[in-house]
Amino acid sequence: MACFSPSGETQPSSSADGGSTGGTGSEGTVAGSTSGIAPTQTSAGSSTDSGSPDEDTSSGPVETTQVSETSTGTLPDRSYCGDGVVDSDEECDDGVERNALEGACLPDCNLNVCGDGNLAPTEGCDDGEDDNVLEIGACAPDCSRIIETKELGISVSNGDGNFFPNPLGVADGLCPAGSKALLALPGQRQATNGTPYAADDPIDWPLQPYTAYVTASNSIGPAGELIWITDGTALLGVRDGRPVDLLRPIFASPQAPALGVATGMNADWTNLLTDNCNGWQSDSPDAGGRVGSPASTDEFLDDRDYNCSGSSTLGTLVYCVEQ
Repeated sequence: MACFSPSGETQPSSSADGGSTGGTGSEGTVAGSTSGIAPTQTSAGSSTDSGSPDEDTSSGPVETTQVSETSTGTLPDRSYCGDGVVDSDEECDDGVERNALEGACLPDCNLNVCGDGNLAPTEGCDDGEDDNVLEIGACAPDCSRIIETKELGISVSNGDGNFFPNPLGVADGLCPAGSKALLALPGQRQATNGTPYAADDPIDWPLQPYTAYVTASNSIGPAGELIWITDGTALLGVRDGRPVDLLRPIFASPQAPALGVATGMNADWTNLLTDNCNGWQSDSPDAGGRVGSPASTDEFLDDRDYNCSGSSTLGTLVYCVEQ
C-alpha cells in the first residue's frame, strides 16, 4: 500500500519480482498496464488505458469534437425575397433596397409589368389593366404614354403638283408652325417600305402611336372633333392590319369633295412609286398623280387621278399633322 508523500508524489512499493509499481519495468509498459498495449490519445492530448473502455479519463472538451463529427457542413436554407438572388418561386429579386413599387422588380419579387397599376421605370403610365385603354387622357394599353390630342388638318393651296426643289421642305412649309406634312417619299418620309396597312419601316413619320387626332382649328366646323385614335400602329383608319373607316372626315365642307390632297401613298399606306407628279416635282400636264379626298373617311389617301398642272379647282393640298 502506497504511503502519503508531502511532495505530491506517490512512493513506489515493491512488487514480488523486485520491481516497483507506477514506474517502468524492463518491458517498458505503462504503469498499471498488464497487457502491454500502447495508450490512445484523447482530443485533449491525455492518455487513456485502452483496456478500460468504460472509464472516461479525457481532460479536454468532448462536445466540440462530437459536433464536428456529426455535422454535414450544409447551412440551413435562409433564402428570402429581397436577398438579391432569384429563387425558383420568384420572377425577380433586385435586393431589398431596389425591390419597390416604382422599380422593375416589385417588393413581392414579381416583375413590374404593364397593367398591374404600378409605374415601372420603362413605363410612361399605368392605370391598371382595365383602365389602360384607347381613350383621350387614358394610359395607352402598352403603358407607353398618356393619350394626348393632336390636330390634323389641311394646308393652304399650292396650286399644282410641283414642290420643287425640296418636296418635303415645301410641303412642311405649307403647314402651320409645329406641324409636318403627311406626304410620303420613298426612303425620305414613309410609314412602310411595302407592307400594306403597316408602319414597320417608318422614316421621319409624322404620325405617332397611341395618339388622338382631332380636327384642326382651321377646319370648317368645330375644332377638336375626334378623327381617329391610333393604336400601336401609327396609321389612320387601321386596326389589326385591316382598314377601318375614320370616325369623321379630316376636313368637311361644301368645297371638300373638290379638293385634292397629295399624300404620296396608296390607299393601303404603301408608297406611290408612280403617279406622284415625278416625286411631286412636276407641273407638266403630261405628268399624272393620285390624290386623296379630305371629305372621305375611307379614301382620304387615294381617291382619284390628278393632273399635275394644277387644273383642279383649288389646287394641291397636303395633310398637316401637329407634332
